[in-house]
Amino acid sequence: MKKIFFYSVLLVFFIACSNENTSTDEKTAASTISGNISNLPFGTSIYLDYVGTTAIDTKDTTTIANDGSFNFTYAIEDLGYYRIRINNQSYINLVLNQGDLPVITADGTNLMNTYKVEGSEESKKLRDFNLAYQTNARLQDSLGRLYQQNQSDQELFVQMQIASLTSISKMNSYFVGIINENPVSLVSLAAVQMLDVNEYADLHKKVNEALNEKLPNSPYTQNFNEKYQKLVKLATGAEAPEITLNDANGNPVSLSSLRGKVVLIDFWASWCKPCRIENPNVVAAYDKFNKNGFEVFSVSLDGMPQQPNAKQDWLNAIEKDNLKWKSHVSDLKGWQSSIVPLYDISGIPLTILLDREGKIIGKNLRGGELHNKLAEIFANS
Repeated sequence: MKKIFFYSVLLVFFIACSNENTSTDEKTAASTISGNISNLPFGTSIYLDYVGTTAIDTKDTTTIANDGSFNFTYAIEDLGYYRIRINNQSYINLVLNQGDLPVITADGTNLMNTYKVEGSEESKKLRDFNLAYQTNARLQDSLGRLYQQNQSDQELFVQMQIASLTSISKMNSYFVGIINENPVSLVSLAAVQMLDVNEYADLHKKVNEALNEKLPNSPYTQNFNEKYQKLVKLATGAEAPEITLNDANGNPVSLSSLRGKVVLIDFWASWCKPCRIENPNVVAAYDKFNKNGFEVFSVSLDGMPQQPNAKQDWLNAIEKDNLKWKSHVSDLKGWQSSIVPLYDISGIPLTILLDREGKIIGKNLRGGELHNKLAEIFANS
């Protein structure tokens, strides 16, 4: 099933570095964020956090009164993501700007699913965004459990796939609507990061340009722009960054030397079991399509600290897995390789398919997907 990013991870994406600021001399005497949270014991501590791009900064602390009411007195100074938190598993997500005076109600036993916000339109939109994500996530989880219980039922599997993709499509359409309505919104920033950059490249560009125009000094803008530039560099249609590393004999080999061929860049390592499992499929693709102009450029991430014989491990794996193409390169530095940040590699196996001009036309094509894509390419050539 299509991968869905966890919303908790997405919000902690907004974790940013900023100095803690809870001193009373910077608070106003009047209530700035207030409300009522039922079903919490009198005196329960709750916290107001600013959620930045690399750290969470607690801005204020208060307690629940006998009637469930609460008041924070910290005056919102900067547009940003905030949250009211009982603990790290129970919180309310907000988008607040200077001068906002939101009023919040919720059930303390289920904060995230019961809270309502008045006085902050962006926070209302963020709540709706969160609920849309949760609705899809619950369906995907239930379908996953159903599949585990009925793995041999192919008819049911097809129905589940349809239900899964329909739910994802509905959620994505909702996110697209949010972005098109107001691309400079921080809710749109959250939404666009749920959309695949290859499929929705125009929306990533739209949000990035809007943020840079309207909020150029925001840490969220700067953080997203940095990520966006990396994504664009590796997006479908972009020219793959040059790679020049040594082969087993110490001779430099460049990716561009294969220009004119359809090339699969294969990032792998001898110690990577999923890579080794996929190797026979890559070999089969090479055997089938090499005569048509298909080549493989293998980049090994061997060289981990616990690998005293990294070079020999690499060469042994090439021989054992019968990786018969000539372009095998590595700097034998493992995750410290210069290629890791260049291609934003967070895990292997990772494959990137290039056309004859060196432009990216596919990513992580495995098994039958790789064969089908190559058959399509060479049928049209």
